[in-house]
Amino acid sequence: MEYFKNFLTKLAWGAVLFASVPGVSFAADGGRRFAHSDSDKRYLHHIDLYDLNNRKITPDSDQPYSPQNTCGRCHDFETISHGWHFNAFRSHILRAASKESSAAENETADEDADKEPEQPSHEYVVDGRPGEPWIWTDERTGTQLPLSYRDWPGRFNPASIGISELEMVRQFGGRLPGGGAGTEDERKTLSPESDADDSSEDAEPSRWALTGDLEVDCMVCHAVSGAYDFELRRSTIGSENFAWAPTAALRLGQIDGSVARIKEGSDPEDPKIQAKLPKVQYDASRFGPDGSVFMDLVRHVENNACYQCHSQRTVTDGVGIDERFIHDTDVHLRAGMKCTDCHRNGIDHQIARGFEGEQHPESFASMTTLNCVGCHLGTDFYLYEEEAENSITQREIMNRPGRLGAPLPNHEGLPPVHFEKLTCTACHSGPIPSSTAGGLMTSLSHGLGDKGHRTGTELPSIRGPLFIPESTSTDDHSDLDHASDEEAHSRVTVARGMWPAYWGEIRDGKVIPLSPEKVYTATRRSLRVRRGFIEEVSKPKLSSRDLIELLGEERGKVDASEYTPEERDLVDALQMKQGEALFDEKVALSLETLEKELGVEQAVYVSTGVVYARAAPSDADSADEVADAERSEAKPNAEDDQTEVPTRLLEEITVENPEAVSMVSWPMAHNVRPAGWSLGATGCLECHADDGLIFASTVTPMGPAPKAGQPSTMASLQGLAESDRLLWNQMFGGRKLYKLLVAASLVVLGVMMLLGLAASAHRRSEMASGGQPTPERTA
Repeated sequence: MEYFKNFLTKLAWGAVLFASVPGVSFAADGGRRFAHSDSDKRYLHHIDLYDLNNRKITPDSDQPYSPQNTCGRCHDFETISHGWHFNAFRSHILRAASKESSAAENETADEDADKEPEQPSHEYVVDGRPGEPWIWTDERTGTQLPLSYRDWPGRFNPASIGISELEMVRQFGGRLPGGGAGTEDERKTLSPESDADDSSEDAEPSRWALTGDLEVDCMVCHAVSGAYDFELRRSTIGSENFAWAPTAALRLGQIDGSVARIKEGSDPEDPKIQAKLPKVQYDASRFGPDGSVFMDLVRHVENNACYQCHSQRTVTDGVGIDERFIHDTDVHLRAGMKCTDCHRNGIDHQIARGFEGEQHPESFASMTTLNCVGCHLGTDFYLYEEEAENSITQREIMNRPGRLGAPLPNHEGLPPVHFEKLTCTACHSGPIPSSTAGGLMTSLSHGLGDKGHRTGTELPSIRGPLFIPESTSTDDHSDLDHASDEEAHSRVTVARGMWPAYWGEIRDGKVIPLSPEKVYTATRRSLRVRRGFIEEVSKPKLSSRDLIELLGEERGKVDASEYTPEERDLVDALQMKQGEALFDEKVALSLETLEKELGVEQAVYVSTGVVYARAAPSDADSADEVADAERSEAKPNAEDDQTEVPTRLLEEITVENPEAVSMVSWPMAHNVRPAGWSLGATGCLECHADDGLIFASTVTPMGPAPKAGQPSTMASLQGLAESDRLLWNQMFGGRKLYKLLVAASLVVLGVMMLLGLAASAHRRSEMASGGQPTPERTA
């Protein structure tokens, strides 16, 4: 009976998929298959809920509701599930399917040359402009590893370093709206043969059968503010109750049980294991007399839903997280706009990201009017004067500037070359810059929104604002008609940046990250970090004896907040010295452990752009020293603290893929500052001076290692020579005096010309009068 129900469910969804195939569906959103309200008013959703087996849920049900089986009855779920946010864990699936399909199409191209060309059987993979990576952070091992399934520079594909989709959902599912590799259908698309492998007797049972799929959850975005509990959703996903997360977040009932407590490798078909699976106790008061449930939702997503993943806080080094009151909100929000006024979408949920050159990922239509330039300056801004006369702006109102009431900026006195070299956000967006880039915390990387005790020193260490050349997309379909590739790459934008920190191996001269989970398991005893790598290894707390020896009996006992600047410098220097020694010792020992337990030929640790490896043993090392080291490692923990461990030195090595250890950056567009607070608003010298922040401010590579990197100026990151920049600035230093001198010269020249004209007129009048005979001359 159960098999028959599942068959009917798949048959029904097969009909939905068939209806969405090009040439079959009646409209982009399913046409006649799905009804519309077609009104600006809110449509009240008193609807029936359905579970994973497509059965109607009643107050007596104990299974979670399925967004796909519930919302998909009235909405084109198949089209929606391919939207931008749901593609975060799906891009690699599309890329694999696209390559296979393209290869098959090329093989049959010659045979079908006479036939009418058909529409490609696969979706295009459009990753767009690089954005914030998924940063795998482990405070215990000093790891901040940037990951992405999208083909973005500097990010590692999780699959290439042995991180499974299940591990990714465990780690980041709380900030994922569902879909992609979190669902069974997409995983089958990636590895169709996996089902056959999993069904073999020797294969370990898939844990997905216990956790359930993390389906696309419509209410993550569309629930009204306060109706959706994001914190409870993240907690539920943390318990590996993926399929139960939508039910828990809407507080439709109480979830009893946790998949995380079920042992790895448990058989999902075992009745004892099934009895341990979570059960739902629905709140009967949520159900109406007809069995329906009111879903309080909105069509236009409220800002609060966006803030769950798109919030940012600034951090002042040595002080902590900055207070909110010192920052202003985005000027667009102050004007009453919503995030979705610009970042809008259709039924396909391909969100407009708002960067210049953006295209719709399916139709490849330009989305110029939904970025800064399109709203404020119009599409003609991209065109030369002769092209603008016949442009689309002259024919269609919607392509003119002023969309949504956007003011038309004058940019009075600003040379046009600035628009070729700078993005709008370079001057108008991000935190107010200072002489050094500060710390930044984001929702995706630091879990902003969850209740906790943050200090601002937590990993990952993100720095900004940075003024660096923008990274453009590597997509095959680009509509940068207004600029060449060189111009697009040379433009400076404002961005965030971080330096990867991870444990890896050297393979053919290149550094390859190791799986973070395997690293933690292998290095638990060698690192012996309980709370955090930085506070226990890189910057260990000084003992009271160390402080007394350093500062004296009296000053060594005072609170750290009472230290003088000189005392603080002494304490920091001693802490750095001890941290470097402890770092060398523990990292070297852990590298040796990784080489033994994981079978790695040469293990390394990467931080702040430096690759650390075990130094080769010197000739002075004797067999007795090696034996003593082995004996000291075998002693109990209680004796380890009293035993002097032989020094294991590290060396810094170079690799053939420096991009794997270099800074990873992504643009920031918000908060947008008012025009009076934009860079250059006070004049040319705000930027074109020796201390101009857009060129002279610095950023220092930061990471778990005690050794920070060398500071770099923004000018160097932009590829500008410091001597050329300083020489160029000299042209602006006396610009006001030069203008006064030119003005005075023009005045003097004008006066001289007027005097000359007057003298010339006087002479002409004399000559005219002298040409007539006078009575005296006649006599």
